[in-house]
Amino acid sequence: MVIIVKEIKEKKTNYFMTDEEVGLLWKYARDRWSSKFSMMLGFALFRGMRVGEIVAINITDFNKDFTKLKVIFEKSHIEDWLPLTPQLTGMIKEYITKNRPFKDGYLFSFYSSKGKAPHMTAGVAEAFFSKMRKIIGRDHPEFLDKKNFDNGYTRYRITFHSCRRWFETRIYDNIKNKKKLADIMRYIDANTVDTYLNPYETWKEEKNTLHLTFEHYFNAFNNFSEGQTMLTMF
Repeated sequence: MVIIVKEIKEKKTNYFMTDEEVGLLWKYARDRWSSKFSMMLGFALFRGMRVGEIVAINITDFNKDFTKLKVIFEKSHIEDWLPLTPQLTGMIKEYITKNRPFKDGYLFSFYSSKGKAPHMTAGVAEAFFSKMRKIIGRDHPEFLDKKNFDNGYTRYRITFHSCRRWFETRIYDNIKNKKKLADIMRYIDANTVDTYLNPYETWKEEKNTLHLTFEHYFNAFNNFSEGQTMLTMF
């Protein structure tokens, strides 16, 4: 019997970066790009901020010792303070020392042929990320993994937003508490975490789940206890 398929339907996929890929992204940004891009990645990876929130950071948004950052969140428009890690605080202080003064106080200004906007746009930041992804992809082709859609749209597996997903999933790996995670991510609806965590847990555990489920059967069918290592009869 031949199965005729007129249209292949695909399951919606949530893409995740591995720790090794994050390490490569960080290394290439620090060694071969600019302090501006590295600083933007710092806010994305180690504070989970959205790119639109990052480019709008002003030096006046920090408290006196740069351990907290005041942010107006893109999705909820709620204003709140975000605590920062000592490592990120140190990076911020170094960046500010080397790059001040900042025009109008914005950490990520940008010059263009059409004039200077108050700060870099999210689109420009995404373009920087795309260039970095292409550079890394020369040595590590997995960074160029992508999916092409019928409407001409292309989605790369690794994007600027993947940094936020990495932050979120690593926090969850550490605390295993969805309610606390929702508070850290500043989600209005705590159930929002399930959008990414449910497929993340499956993606991370699927291989191990298969192994634990079928190891006993495989060993029994192959009579491993008697020294047999291959199926000889079907």
